Amino acid sequence: MIKLIAMDMDGTLLNSHNEIGWENLKAMRYARSKGVSLTIASGRAPFDVMNLLKEADIEAHVIGGNGSTLHTLDGKLLGADFLDTKEALEIVGDLTAKKYFVSVSTEHGIYHPENGELWLRQELERLHKPDVRGEGYQRSAKQTYHRNYSSPEEIQASGEGIYKLLVFSFDDQKLSRAREKYEAKHKYAIVSSGSGNFEIMARNVSKGNALYHLASYLDIPLSEVMAIGDNYNDLSMFAVAGISVAMGNADQEIKDQCNRVTLTCAEDGVAHAIYHELGKK
Repeated sequence: MIKLIAMDMDGTLLNSHNEIGWENLKAMRYARSKGVSLTIASGRAPFDVMNLLKEADIEAHVIGGNGSTLHTLDGKLLGADFLDTKEALEIVGDLTAKKYFVSVSTEHGIYHPENGELWLRQELERLHKPDVRGEGYQRSAKQTYHRNYSSPEEIQASGEGIYKLLVFSFDDQKLSRAREKYEAKHKYAIVSSGSGNFEIMARNVSKGNALYHLASYLDIPLSEVMAIGDNYNDLSMFAVAGISVAMGNADQEIKDQCNRVTLTCAEDGVAHAIYHELGKK
């Protein structure tokens, strides 16, 4: 019997309106009624996830920042793993000097480069291609907890801990050059959460590690944990969960590493996976 279900958000739990759809919400509540604990495991900031859960009126534990933070359903912080501030700001300075869009996630806000949107428009013009990647960025940029920065010093002045850097580009070669540079240092956890980005966290950060710690805290064997996701930053939790479920909209490489495949996020694949596992007809 599954006792803990971990769900990614974007491309998994959320619909095209950036909301937890009614069918998925009903399934989550059904799981809760059966004594199953829920956790959201997202690359998003924990306060972003908590806000979405509050809007949907559903309680869940929260794994934020790809595993950088872990909160219980009542908001208690179980653990956080931050980047070294000096090193993180050096990375920000290096990349923004080369006109990379670098989003900086801190304890209380998310900082975007002041000229970031201009740089992205210039990339599109140079590459002569349509914007097929920017929807998620543009949607999140409207949130009130986003702030602009013109230099790394402005972020440093906030005094907030930094737990994630997200590097975004429409230029695949440009993105690869930056990713290879920081992967070669063997100092960071680096994953992709979608087309056109990579994310930099502290060395041992992953959704899988956070899920392992949460299961231990709840005294739930990993064999009784189910993980549902769609992207490469979900692979670490698939590796530790007793049952791994890929979304129908996931890449084939991700599907190949899971026990089963559910429907797409547009088809309420999370609800389908929950009902299948819990035996609801």
